[in-house]
Amino acid sequence: MHYWKRMKDKKYEILVLGDWIPRSILGKCQALCAYIRMIYLIITYSLIYKKQQNVDLYIVDLIPISIPFLKLAKERVIYYCHHPDLLSTTRDTILKKIYRKPIDWLECKATKYSDITLVNSEYTASVFRETFPEIEIKIEVLYPTISLSLFEQLSLSKRDIKINSVVDNVPNNSLVFLSINRFHPAKRLEMAIEAMYHLKTRIEKSKWEQVYFIIAGGYDSRSSINASYFSELQKLASKLDLEKKIIFLKSPSDDVKLQLLLTCHCLIYTPVKEHFGIVPLEAMMAKLPVIACNSGGPRETVSHGQTGYLCETNSESLAEFVSKIIHDNNFQQMGEKGRERLLDSFSNEMFSNKLNQIVGDAIEC
Repeated sequence: MHYWKRMKDKKYEILVLGDWIPRSILGKCQALCAYIRMIYLIITYSLIYKKQQNVDLYIVDLIPISIPFLKLAKERVIYYCHHPDLLSTTRDTILKKIYRKPIDWLECKATKYSDITLVNSEYTASVFRETFPEIEIKIEVLYPTISLSLFEQLSLSKRDIKINSVVDNVPNNSLVFLSINRFHPAKRLEMAIEAMYHLKTRIEKSKWEQVYFIIAGGYDSRSSINASYFSELQKLASKLDLEKKIIFLKSPSDDVKLQLLLTCHCLIYTPVKEHFGIVPLEAMMAKLPVIACNSGGPRETVSHGQTGYLCETNSESLAEFVSKIIHDNNFQQMGEKGRERLLDSFSNEMFSNKLNQIVGDAIEC
């Protein structure tokens, strides 16, 4: 992971345990393997390494199974829940129901032992309460923020890069819409492609000739899901006669991503019920207006009509707001307001100040 590399580069002391345990068994049982890895980690750490350190507080991320072990040792624990794991999969077979039952039970029981539970949005907080009504521990919303390195780069960079220097087959006078997301069905990228098809009949021919759409996303060649979904998107673009208007970029580097944010005109964000969504914040820092679905985390980050638009979860509604951006000669002002909103509510400073306050409260309790 790139964040792991950055931590290594800054010479933080990092201890890795259990990495030899597989993440899946023949592509299955990922949750089970994750729990086994975490149990191995906490037991090994407790028996061998814990006595060598004087720790005031533990922060557990994603998988809560280590929390009861830490509480048995009378440690203070904060748990950061990105989204309840039991909602991440279906139970469409009897075997799957049997497999998930103990894992779901452990998730619920382990989670309730944390001193403070953090979530990444008000949306996730509401989902957490609905999923675990029996858990009455304190829940705090701690909004994530963009990486400090990207924040600094976007703060210092000028928008004087030409799109043609980033993507060869896009003319410099184009109106370029951008999507940054994994090539995964959950991201609903087909909605944006279909919106481009509807857009053609909503705007003048001269405007349409200027429009391009770049879909840049994480792509793992080892993932059959990534491969099949990418192929589906290409076929859809071809079927709708949009091959010359839609450019696919697999796993762009951080530098290319930065250049795209600095050269495109608007971000399109299509996931529904997204837990939070960091990409809209990155676009706001780059002074891009954001069009996102009126669902999940983006409802808390995108100010409708001010920093962008919140569309309904269908391609016709998305096309309507893309058309508004195209016909608005002052859409850059939305981008300016977007950066102001990020600095006011979702900045690195806001994140660190709130985290420090939460940590202080947890240590003192």
